[in-house]
Amino acid sequence: MRNYVLITIVVLFSFQTYAQSEIDKKRKLRFPVWITHSINTDVVGLSLGAFPTDFNNKNKLTRTFGVRLEAFPLSFVYFLAPKTPISGNEDAFKSTMIGLVTQQIYGLNLSTGTFESIDAYGISVTGFMHYSRKNNGISIAGLTNSIERANGIVIGFGGNEVYQGNGVMLATVWGNGSKRFNGLQISAENYILETGSGIQIGIFNSAKNFRGIQLGLWNKNDKRSFPLINWQFKS
Repeated sequence: MRNYVLITIVVLFSFQTYAQSEIDKKRKLRFPVWITHSINTDVVGLSLGAFPTDFNNKNKLTRTFGVRLEAFPLSFVYFLAPKTPISGNEDAFKSTMIGLVTQQIYGLNLSTGTFESIDAYGISVTGFMHYSRKNNGISIAGLTNSIERANGIVIGFGGNEVYQGNGVMLATVWGNGSKRFNGLQISAENYILETGSGIQIGIFNSAKNFRGIQLGLWNKNDKRSFPLINWQFKS
């Protein structure tokens, strides 16, 4: 019986390796400059984009190793969207995280406005609004960052929202919001809706299932609501 199990595992592993190699054979390699709208392509160097590839290239992964430049003429109207692009509940979040990715960026992302299922590893600088699936590194936005899962530093001159994150969130008047966050939040308003730990610094701070310190004019956690300083280190 054990031999049959081992044989089955070997066959399945061999099939998966073969299938992946066949997929990789279909990918194209471009250097040093190419466009992000080229499907199933690895760009080593500089990739150029003019609009989100979610619009026409679903299920087609494009990867950039280097610098990605995107200039989308309608980026400045992203803030008119009727609702936030961040997942509204845990089921939607899980579906997004296991869903297909249209682009992966390893390096520097410079964009007027990023708004699609992107996984970014490195530094992202966005003129207006930034939405991505994952961001590991530094994300800086002229207006707001909306990131499903962020690890690193998130800076929004307007505000930031993260479904799940670890690191540092810095914002101004629109505040920092998250479902789950561990680290440092600094803004006019900071809130954690489900669970978190670390330090909140702002005018108003609010957190559920929080372990850490809150510094601000008014601070609220599961234990108490206090001015100036509040804390909670255990249940």
